[in-house]
Amino acid sequence: MTQAYTSKLTARHILIIVSGIMMAFGCSALVFSTWSAFQAVVPDLLGVDKASWAAYITILYFAEAFSAPFIGKLMTKYDIRLVLSASVILVGLGFILISIFKSLWIFYLAGILMGLGEVGLMWLAVPTLCSRWFNQKSGTIIGLCMAFTGIGGAFWLQVFNFLYQSGSGLSVWTIYLIWGIVALVSSLPFTLFAIRKTPQEAGTLPYGLPQTASGKPEGVSAQFALKSKVFYSVFFFAGVINLLTIVAHQLPSYTKSLVGVSFDPLAVGVMMATVMMASQAISKLALGAAADKNTKASFVAAIVSGVLGILLVWFGTASPILLYSGAAIYGFFFAACMVLVPVVVQKIFGTREYAEIYARISMFVNIFGGLAPVFWAYLGDFSYSLVFGVALVLLVLVFILGSYSFAHQEQIQEKWTA
Repeated sequence: MTQAYTSKLTARHILIIVSGIMMAFGCSALVFSTWSAFQAVVPDLLGVDKASWAAYITILYFAEAFSAPFIGKLMTKYDIRLVLSASVILVGLGFILISIFKSLWIFYLAGILMGLGEVGLMWLAVPTLCSRWFNQKSGTIIGLCMAFTGIGGAFWLQVFNFLYQSGSGLSVWTIYLIWGIVALVSSLPFTLFAIRKTPQEAGTLPYGLPQTASGKPEGVSAQFALKSKVFYSVFFFAGVINLLTIVAHQLPSYTKSLVGVSFDPLAVGVMMATVMMASQAISKLALGAAADKNTKASFVAAIVSGVLGILLVWFGTASPILLYSGAAIYGFFFAACMVLVPVVVQKIFGTREYAEIYARISMFVNIFGGLAPVFWAYLGDFSYSLVFGVALVLLVLVFILGSYSFAHQEQIQEKWTA
């Protein structure tokens, strides 16, 4: 059978990549990478404590988690342009409603709307499109697109500081309105006009030599995957990885708790968080490229970087350089959640019903994302040694579950059909 593919990146392939970048840089970065800046201001304006206000982030994660299988099915059955465009509108609408009503309850409603939108934009769109449009280099492209959540976060935080603190007179409510408009403008043109579910719909072919004998999308059905033990090992290690990434949000609080050090603890902690954000942005691209060549080795490298990063942060308090190094190394592990996990799912279960399978895995990832801030903050109230000790144990658990998944990879691949 002739294997249908193209060896050249066409304008349509490039538009898919640019669309993924813009969804990450716009909607996803605005939602996930700027809320900490608003947290310093909004609770006081509303007259509520920070925990009550930040609960909308937990609601957002849970909305993602429980809608993921449903959104995955919609993306499989219907025009992906409509599904993703509706997702963009939900995100933009969430910001705009906040700017109008200025009440705590609207944040909770916005959390639901944004969660329903972001599950497709942040977790499903890029991996699903890459699996259909690119036979080769899909991991590299996923890493490139996802890197812009970090790049976008750094950029929009600076925009926030300029708008709010530069004497421009803009209130946070006006900034929320700007965020809503930016979310729509940055993403909607691409979801409406640039994206197609498959390259054949755009009159072209997948890029790169097919990795299957038939040249068609091959894999196992979602029904088969859900009955396999390997699915649940991937399911759990993906969730635990996301739980571990949120340890990074404890860095400023951790350094602030240090006594008898020769540096400004809070300033160093904030800088560690900045270094980690920059590192994870770069690492997403590097990890994606590495996963294309050797997924197992990339997985091991991610686990090693997680362990080394934790140890340097835990025991490197004699020098800010050691702490910054630990944060930077941990950034490589941080990238694993959004880059390595979708590649592992594709390598094991194939692309036949990838969207539905990955949607179910992303459900558990988001449940852990919603629970993680409370979990780590609770442990931190007792001891940060407990935080880092538990993190190391969980890294070992991820390694065991991942190793089991790779050990049974060929058994699943033998069941692949077109």
